[in-house]
Amino acid sequence: MNEIKFAQLDTQQLKKINELEEKIGVTLVAYDPSSTPSQGSGAFESNNSTTTNHPS
Repeated sequence: MNEIKFAQLDTQQLKKINELEEKIGVTLVAYDPSSTPSQGSGAFESNNSTTTNHPS
């Protein structure tokens, strides 16, 4: 099983995450995409730079 790791964010990226958290009122978590399984691992799947929400 792959270990999912947190992304290493630069100052600009962290600032944007903090702004979005305040704007939408949730806590966001950034993961390192190279550490996440590529198929069938969650509710979202990346495809040609778009994100699709799979029905549960």
